[in-house]
Amino acid sequence: MDTLKKHLPISGPEGLSELNKIAVRLEEKIYAAATSK
Repeated sequence: MDTLKKHLPISGPEGLSELNKIAVRLEEKIYAAATSK
């Protein structure tokens, strides 16, 4: 989450919820890739 904040300078509550969505999607992709092997 902190890494995303550094790379995407989005401020405000809507920015945070957007970052959260990105983080969740990233985690899902990583999980899917890890469990599919």
